[in-house]
Amino acid sequence: MDSDGPGETVSSKRSLISRLFFGRPRVRSEEELQEMINASEQEGIINEEEGEMLHSIFEFGETMVREIMVPRTDMVCCSTEATVSEILKAIIASGHSRIPVYQGTTDRIVGLVYAKDLLKFWGVPDEEVQVQAVMRTPFFVPETKKIEELLKEFRTRRVHMAIAIDEYGGTSGLVTIEDLLEEIVGDIQDEYDLEEEWLTTKEEGWILVDCRLNIEDFADHFGISIPKEKFDTVGGWLVDLLGRVPLQDEQMTASGLAVTVVECDERTLRKVRVRPLPLNEETEPQC
Repeated sequence: MDSDGPGETVSSKRSLISRLFFGRPRVRSEEELQEMINASEQEGIINEEEGEMLHSIFEFGETMVREIMVPRTDMVCCSTEATVSEILKAIIASGHSRIPVYQGTTDRIVGLVYAKDLLKFWGVPDEEVQVQAVMRTPFFVPETKKIEELLKEFRTRRVHMAIAIDEYGGTSGLVTIEDLLEEIVGDIQDEYDLEEEWLTTKEEGWILVDCRLNIEDFADHFGISIPKEKFDTVGGWLVDLLGRVPLQDEQMTASGLAVTVVECDERTLRKVRVRPLPLNEETEPQC
């Protein structure tokens, strides 16, 4: 009689944990530990999702803020000149509970407005409330900061959002504690989040790609290797290849892929179509 019930599964997982942390011989390197996790996944001791979560923990310590942040161009912000009503409209439209406030341009973030702080002004005329009166002090971090360190600072400071700045002091983006947790457990959707399709399968083997997609996720999906020292997204990779922003409907080949620009403007790539090239086609970068 088979005994593959819940009790045996729990016992197997306990055995894995025991071998990982208390067993003999002890694991001598991170590589050995990752190999043990892979082997445990293949043997069915842990499932695929649990394996991915364990691997994500190793990557967590090496990931920088700029790799996971919301870029400045996608940030929902309000000016210091905005009224409380305007800020409330931005909060409702975006579904965010915290809105950065800038003075002049988004390069100068001067505060954060929390939705809950506006409740006390419910029904008060806009002219009687100054945005500065409800702003909180923003928490600034360099875009190169490791997210493992940032998580510790979030816990110490008891804040949930940080403004990422570049080496010149300009706004690079923002990052939340939810962004950090998603690096381990995957996407966390709430009732206000809209499902984003980073990769959408189209006809004839083409895949529509959002150019904000992380380059590592893109490379994993297509089974290719792309060095990422200079960029973090698909859009950054293509701009780096050409030395300029590609034009609308421009076609190119790179890393064994055919790429066609679907949506862009003079400064930003938004959508591209991608498909793997047949082995007999040219795979060097071409314009």
